[in-house]
Amino acid sequence: MAPFFLGVVYIGDLLFVLFIAALMAAMSYEWRQLCKADKFDFTAIVCVVATFLTVMFSHFFDVLISVILMVLWTGLLALLSRLNTPLKGRFQNWMLMGMLLIGSTGIGLIWLREINGMGLEIVFWLILTIWTTDIFAFLFGRSFKGPKLAPNISPNKTWSGLLSGVSCAVLLGFLWSYGISDSKNWLILPILGAGTALLAQLGDLSVSKVKRRFGVKDSGNLIPGHGGLLDRMDGFLGAVPFFALSLAVSKGDVSPWI
Repeated sequence: MAPFFLGVVYIGDLLFVLFIAALMAAMSYEWRQLCKADKFDFTAIVCVVATFLTVMFSHFFDVLISVILMVLWTGLLALLSRLNTPLKGRFQNWMLMGMLLIGSTGIGLIWLREINGMGLEIVFWLILTIWTTDIFAFLFGRSFKGPKLAPNISPNKTWSGLLSGVSCAVLLGFLWSYGISDSKNWLILPILGAGTALLAQLGDLSVSKVKRRFGVKDSGNLIPGHGGLLDRMDGFLGAVPFFALSLAVSKGDVSPWI
């Protein structure tokens, strides 16, 4: 799946937009099913279609318009959930939080990819940083073990895994600065890498918290033996929205990748 994902990122344009919109729509369905809503009813259809269209619109319209649409459809979803599904109180709050997070991730990825001149490199760096953190946090955490990071949420995660994952993301930032982008700001990417790694792990823990809250082991069974899309993309939910927001606040400053 990884080569296909990277290939679509490389091609970009409408293919990338369609892929990300479909991916986020599927993830929104999985998230909704996690929150004790097993029936694929009218609310579920609204959830999936609205996510797909909102992420798609971010390619054709201003990002701010897409964000406003996302907030509006989340409000509509809250109303439909209250009327048509058994979700109450905290169940509904968890579901709506997930819808906003998934929508923001899709909009953020498309906005980053479409930054003139540097979008491809930025998204490649972001994806590789998240994957590097996830892979090495797992490998070193399983090897070194030690104190648990959040035993009540994800019993297998350790502090050694977290520190190893963040360290490898920092190392990737150094290598990227010197070997690929030839950036003069050689400290910026390692710092961004550390922040992105921490946010990716936070996204992982957040999805684990939801699964534990509702007594679910995997978010789905789309990938046999590996769970659903949320299980594979949880790090993106933590890292992408905040990374895109920070770049937007800096008014699209891409100097660390130059």
